[in-house]
Order: sequence, then C-alpha cells, then structure tokens
Amino acid sequence: MVAAGTCWGLAATMAKVAFDHGVPPIRMAEARVVVAFVILAAILAGWRRELLHPPAGTWPVLAAFGLAVAGVNAAYYIAIDRLAVGVAVSLQYTAPVLLLGLAAAGAIAPRRPGPGRTAWVAAALTLGGAVLVSRAYQGLHRVDGRGLLAAGASALLFGAYLLTAARAGRRGAHPATVLFWGFIVAMVVWTAVSPWWSWPVSKLGDPKVALAVLGVGLVGTLLPFLLAVGAVRVLPPATAGIAATVEPPAAAAFAWVFLGQHLAPVQLMGGALVIIGVALAYRVPLLAGEALGPEAMAVEPSV
Repeated sequence: MVAAGTCWGLAATMAKVAFDHGVPPIRMAEARVVVAFVILAAILAGWRRELLHPPAGTWPVLAAFGLAVAGVNAAYYIAIDRLAVGVAVSLQYTAPVLLLGLAAAGAIAPRRPGPGRTAWVAAALTLGGAVLVSRAYQGLHRVDGRGLLAAGASALLFGAYLLTAARAGRRGAHPATVLFWGFIVAMVVWTAVSPWWSWPVSKLGDPKVALAVLGVGLVGTLLPFLLAVGAVRVLPPATAGIAATVEPPAAAAFAWVFLGQHLAPVQLMGGALVIIGVALAYRVPLLAGEALGPEAMAVEPSV
C-alpha cells in the first residue's frame, strides 16, 4: 500500500505535465483508465486467461468497484484543477478517518471490535502530516465551492474504492480480475459521460504529453491499483487508506527531485508524521485474520 501511494505521488507530477500542455483533467482521468486497461488485458490474454472470468456472485461488487474507480479519478483531477493541490490531496486523505469512523460505528464490520486508540492516533498523524507536507493551509484563501465538493467526493469515493476492493477479494476475485472488470465498468461510464471519440488525440503528438499519459496509465494507475487491490485482501480498508497517505510526501519528494521544488522544514516534519502514522497503523490489531475473518484467509493471497 505504501508502494501504491508512492506511485500515485509520482503520477501527480506526470499528470501536471499533461495539464500544462492542454489536456483537460477530466480527459486525463479517462485516459489513465484506458491505458491501464489495454496493458492489463494484453497481459491477461497472453498469460492468465483464467483471470478474465470473475467468480460467481461477484458482478455487483465489481460494478460498484468500477463506478468508484471512475468517480475517484474524475473527482480527484477536478479538485486539483480547481483548488490548491495541497488542499485537494489533504481532503482526499480524510478517507481513512471516515473509514475508521464507519468501523467504530459498526457500519463496516458490525460483528468485529472497532478501531482502538492507536488507529485514531495513526489516522490523525498521517492526516496532519499530509496537510503539512502539501501546505494545504496556504491554499485555504482560494477555496472554490465546486473544487471543495469534488475533493469531498474524492474522499468518499476513495473509501468506497477500498471497501469494494476488499469485498471482491473476500469473495475470491483475484486482484487482476477485479481491476479488469472494474476498468471495463469505468470505461463504460466514461463513454456515456465524456465519449472517448472526442478525446483530444492531437495532443498526443507532443512527446511530453504522450509519455505523461502512458506514465500515468501504467505507473499511476495499473501498478498502484494492483498493489492496492491486493493489499486490501490482507489489510482492513481503513489501515490500507492510512498507509496510502504516503502519497503527499512522495509527491513533494518527486517534485523536489524532478521539478526543483525544494521542501521546507515544515514539509519535512509533515513527511515524518506520515511515516510515523503509517508505522502505527501497521501495529493496529486489525490485520490479516482478525480483520478479514476466516472466510477471507481461505482465499489465496495475491502476488
């Protein structure tokens, strides 16, 4: 999950290149799913065709997962287009706290004990660290209403993405199968909302845009989504969400390396808080069998 968050942080820098060269955010969200699907479909068709067929009874949860994938991508890119990036990213990462709240209320797993104090401390540390490292507090003076709504939606949809992925895993669906059918549902949604044939294909004539789209599709979508879907087979969604909050410090670090955007002391402090919070989250007694129950542990772990 930490590796997935790091990939998403790198993808944010790649997506920024495409935005600066005239690719609308909503179109970038659409393109990343298409690129990831084409690569995944080619791999499965050549080596693991059996994974193209989902287990019986998983269609509803796979459809819900696909809707969450389409929605979280769109909401996230709309948010970072209309808000300061730090504000948008920090609001999205309220998702782990929302999941912890649902778990505490018994809405996620009513027969299991809710998260303890350690989980809440971990969530607070990672969220606070994300705010510091992304400097979200500097962007509050230019909050856009629609951007704020999109950021809130991205948090809810990120939580839904983790929950539906975990449920699909408990029903025996391999992570690659979950992604394959989730991407199909997401592409159907995009075809209805923003038809692919109206995509600004001419922009791909610019090598920087073409590489950015390919990079976001592969490094920012397919690889981290596989990692995340595999992670929630053995981690509770809330714990996985906390681990994913390494994205803001990772994005800041990549911007430092590739864009020359140096980190201030407060950002370094925020990155340290995120790391501490992730380490604490791993110690929360909601892992493996305790988190998912015996029916989940009977499922073969993902690679």
